[in-house]
Amino acid sequence: MLKLTDPLIEESIENLKEYISFPSVSAKNQSINETANFLKKLFDNLGAEVQTLDDYSKPLVYAELIPEEPTNKTILIYDHYDVQPEEPVELWDSDPFELKITKDKFIARGVSDCKADLISRITALKLYKQENGDWPCNIKFVIEGGEEIASENLEEYLKKYSSLFSADLVIWESGIKNENEQFSFNGGNKGIVCFELEVISASTDLHSSFAAVVDSASWRLTEALSLLRSSNGEILIPGFYDDVLDPSDREKELVDNTIAPDFKSKWDLKTDLLKNSSINYNLAFSSTINIEGISTGWEGEGVKTVTPKKAIAKLECRLVPDQDPKDIFNKINAYLSENGFEDVKATYLMGEKSYRWDLDSKITNKLIETAVNYYGGKDKVEVLPSSPGTGPMHLVNQYTKAPIVSCGVSYFQANNHAPNENIRINDYLEFIEFFENFLTEVKGI
Repeated sequence: MLKLTDPLIEESIENLKEYISFPSVSAKNQSINETANFLKKLFDNLGAEVQTLDDYSKPLVYAELIPEEPTNKTILIYDHYDVQPEEPVELWDSDPFELKITKDKFIARGVSDCKADLISRITALKLYKQENGDWPCNIKFVIEGGEEIASENLEEYLKKYSSLFSADLVIWESGIKNENEQFSFNGGNKGIVCFELEVISASTDLHSSFAAVVDSASWRLTEALSLLRSSNGEILIPGFYDDVLDPSDREKELVDNTIAPDFKSKWDLKTDLLKNSSINYNLAFSSTINIEGISTGWEGEGVKTVTPKKAIAKLECRLVPDQDPKDIFNKINAYLSENGFEDVKATYLMGEKSYRWDLDSKITNKLIETAVNYYGGKDKVEVLPSSPGTGPMHLVNQYTKAPIVSCGVSYFQANNHAPNENIRINDYLEFIEFFENFLTEVKGI
């Protein structure tokens, strides 16, 4: 087992400290170029061929390790160097951008999502080369700077530099050990369409006494929203499910064999879970519609007796293969109009398509097999066809033509996007050792 005092691990922690010190918050356009420059230096020192592609405001760092012995195998490591804002700062127990090391954890903004993942992968490669004298195969890195703001300009980069990105396997940005301490693989994610619904019912807020004869924007919007979903979560928009790609028997089997999380206890839920299917099936395979927020009328303290003139709701739909974000948005807009809600203005905000991996790929099966051997058996490893979240997997698959798999150094209480974001040191060390074991297996595939 690796130790914190091993020279390569000490070096990796120094690299992680420096990487964390850049407050690379893409939403604030903060320290973006400085972080990209740090990564270029890091890859230069590794002996990689490095390009900083700066066609747009968030540079994309591309690096490639080419072994002396020719190989026809290529692993592409996708990651992002941008992080979420650190606010509220007062809830942090330490400086968010200074790596805090306790007896069992690393704590900092971005340590889980997902700067430690990149450093762990690089460290595993160094360990492999130290023991074998060469790289195991062609290794490519694609590190973007806008993932936390919907991968701004990633598609333009992939399209312009498409010749760079061919691969046999993509190792995705991050991964976890779940609530049952199983090392988790995830081979997909849901798509998304985000949109806004707005109602303006008058030129000014009215005295609430006029509610006897005037309908408010608040009620109008509420009535429109009630058309979209049933109480059990079924989406009522005509044609919404027409293009859904049903999961394969193997995908369903993987989900059936996964331990269901206890969300009622975990989050102290005050409402019942949706009953339209099993928890794990819903998380992996079901489309959703969610109200992110509603704003209307008086929202301050006390009472203000008004009939609001304006109401806005922000919504999202999580999508599965082969649903198209713009097609879903157009169906929602048409449905509202057909039901007499032409006055509800719908605005498209953003969208991404869904992706699920190739379960028959030899290299992905070797990755899973290595984890089963390293972590101690099949019951210590979880394999999921898709996560309930969203990222640019579909986009990256379109240009790499390779299966994509998430795995990494994090765990289920990492506080991603929240104060005191953290990972466990032991998970970090284990992942480096596991990934080096996998690199050793790659040559035999």
